Amino acid sequence: MGRKSKLNKRAIKRKARGQKVLEDHNFVAEAGKGCYIVRQDDPGNIIEFERIDPFDFEENDVPDIAFDPDTKSLSVCNVDNEWKVAYVTIYDTQCVGRDKRVFETGTTTNNDGETSSCTTFIVLCPATTFVHLCYLNADDVLAVRIESDVQEWNKHPSPDDTHHQLIGFPLSQGTFLCTQGEDGHLTHFFSGNLHALDFRCPVGTPLLAVGDGVVVQSKTNNSLTGIAVSNLFEWNSILLRLDNESDPLFVEYVHIESSNVTTGQKVKLGDIIGFSGSVGFSPEPHLHFAAYRRADTDAATVRVQFAAQDGSAYLPKAGFYYSQVGPSTEQRNGPK
Repeated sequence: MGRKSKLNKRAIKRKARGQKVLEDHNFVAEAGKGCYIVRQDDPGNIIEFERIDPFDFEENDVPDIAFDPDTKSLSVCNVDNEWKVAYVTIYDTQCVGRDKRVFETGTTTNNDGETSSCTTFIVLCPATTFVHLCYLNADDVLAVRIESDVQEWNKHPSPDDTHHQLIGFPLSQGTFLCTQGEDGHLTHFFSGNLHALDFRCPVGTPLLAVGDGVVVQSKTNNSLTGIAVSNLFEWNSILLRLDNESDPLFVEYVHIESSNVTTGQKVKLGDIIGFSGSVGFSPEPHLHFAAYRRADTDAATVRVQFAAQDGSAYLPKAGFYYSQVGPSTEQRNGPK
């Protein structure tokens, strides 16, 4: 059979339904408490990346997520020839890294109001690779609650796609830190999120229409929040279609607390359409803002630029502040 992986054969299948500016990540690390970005070129404190020979596993049903009961380690397993993305949440259990340091936990709250402590890993896993994440500090690792979502990496088909229309800024009453920009390594590296932008803002911050348009959808039926994998599939949002018949543009406001608008309602630039929140996969209160050329759920994002008060165009970047006036000279922290 050739060389064996360090993953014990008794691994158990556990699948689910689902400060410093990290310049290379285009993400402000302190905005993701309890979340850990894992990439081969920046593995952090995980145990290790291990290349494997898929022919060694032809006769085995290799799980996406597996335990080694002997070492109490947790791993992402990819025996395929495509890169995969794994979101893995471990509940109410200390996760210990390679250097014996414990990963800081975050929290998550479901729609029933139940709150749990948890740690979530965001793993970009190369083809034919096992990513050994951490050791679980538990007497019985098989009793540890795990949620995961593992999928083939759905890359954006046209990363440089840019819409010509300049838009207004979506938040009012303050200056706001961009915590994740384009291709941010927490959640903005998929086709449907690549050009999205996150802005830290208190719950209840007024949301403004970024142009004249019509409401396509207003969804406010959820209350869950935090960093659990399952939160990736539930959120509150408003979707607008801006007035541009020759080159359609849709903009979406995600994680909102409440909405002032209904489907079919017309809005004008600067109208208050709702209020920000922290609903969905949300480590902290913020607005997730994205633009699309189509309203389909599988639509790829498109880059949009904002119009500053002086008429110039700008694109927000993680670690910098922005407002209705435009970019601020203030920066949160220095680069990595």
